[in-house]
Amino acid sequence: MSPASEPTGSVAYGPSPSAMAPTPDCMTNLFNLSDCLGYVTAGSNLTKPDKACCPELAGLVESSPQCLCLLLDKNATSSYGVDIDIDRALKLPDVCHVKTPPVSLCSTINGGAPIGVPTSGTEVSLSPGTSFSLF
Repeated sequence: MSPASEPTGSVAYGPSPSAMAPTPDCMTNLFNLSDCLGYVTAGSNLTKPDKACCPELAGLVESSPQCLCLLLDKNATSSYGVDIDIDRALKLPDVCHVKTPPVSLCSTINGGAPIGVPTSGTEVSLSPGTSFSLF
């Protein structure tokens, strides 16, 4: 079979590298916060997060702070079988003494659309290492 006659079901997914600037893989970054899940999961009785949690949170804030918005999106996290206690998630930066961008920027990043809904023409860049007030 020649390349021109390939079945129509073989489609390349995603934009070409030149079509869009690379974006962080937020779900992978959030899975790297696995040591925090015991603390922020709904129904948790933990009084403090695991020892490795705070350095993981600090690393995420440094590398991809916009991914924190996904942690606060119950639709996104529950689709992966994780039920996040939003109150605990919002307190995690205080518990860890990690400065994070204000949660109000989440709606700005997504152009006011619910997190996880693609938007066009709206892009806000949060520079790694930028210090904002705590959630």
